[in-house]
Amino acid sequence: MKASQVLATVGVSDFDASSAWYARLFGRAPDHCPSTSCAEWEIADSATIQVVQKDTFVDDRHRSGGASLGIIVEHLDDILAQLRKRQIDVAPPQMVTHFVRLAPVTDPDGNRVTFVESIAG
Repeated sequence: MKASQVLATVGVSDFDASSAWYARLFGRAPDHCPSTSCAEWEIADSATIQVVQKDTFVDDRHRSGGASLGIIVEHLDDILAQLRKRQIDVAPPQMVTHFVRLAPVTDPDGNRVTFVESIAG
């Protein structure tokens, strides 16, 4: 199977606080707000991160604190410096193999966003 787009949904308990946190994370307001409890950021040509209030769903598919997003980036150190300027707590990047570094951050609900950089030559 080959998909044409990726939509990752993150359920949060406090939509206003979490939307503000993701706006700081991405350095801008959401690209779309399809409802009062949903905000979307297009982070690549075919990749969208959607933040939703967990109470807007009947089932538990979008529970808060259960999401893990991996975002592949170039220039990880530059991105981490930008995040620090936007008051996002980040730890120093970790080498996980000889050619991959990563740096996880956690939103107010415990959802993890990990920035991953390939350093293969």
